[in-house]
Amino acid sequence: MQRDVKRHYRADRRTEQAAQTRERVLDAAATLFDQRGFDGASVAAIADEAGVSEETVYARFRNKRTLLGEVIRRAVRGDDPKPVPEQSQPRAIAAATDQHEQLRMFTADIAARLERAAPLVGIVAGASRSEPELAELLTELHAHRRRNLRVLIDALAANGPLRLSRNDAVETLWAITSPELHQLLVRTRRWTRRRYRDWLLDTLTALLLEGSAG
Repeated sequence: MQRDVKRHYRADRRTEQAAQTRERVLDAAATLFDQRGFDGASVAAIADEAGVSEETVYARFRNKRTLLGEVIRRAVRGDDPKPVPEQSQPRAIAAATDQHEQLRMFTADIAARLERAAPLVGIVAGASRSEPELAELLTELHAHRRRNLRVLIDALAANGPLRLSRNDAVETLWAITSPELHQLLVRTRRWTRRRYRDWLLDTLTALLLEGSAG
């Protein structure tokens, strides 16, 4: 019995250490991608920043493209590792019965997610012109974002009419909440999160909800 307890403890400890190592690598990668861009952030530099070997980075993430994708996935999901639609806040938005309240909750949630993830998506977009693998990653990111946003449109439509067809509403939401527009307003125009969130709420209300246009 004591031997089994020790064996389980060692297994749990190894799992914990592996998770900590993974987070250190992701932290280091996020910092260096932001500072140096995709080309400038070498695996060797990321490994050194994380205090691990290059072999450890490759063993866990295979290549730099996959590593950047994981950094973005973590930024989008935040502290909850579950896919976005399965997280508590998106589930609460989907369960709400008032369209205006759904949009209020949604804009607060996505403003925080874009603040974390939009700069990283910008790195992918910039490098995608010369890196086919990153062009593929960018396409995947936008397609995945569109699928997630469809959940909100379906939830809004369940509570009342929309000004647009569902497909057009998804396209509109996808464009208005794009990382590119977020960065244009927040990084270039220096909008605060609150200003961006309030503008987004007013804009989406006018564009999506029946009878809300001025």
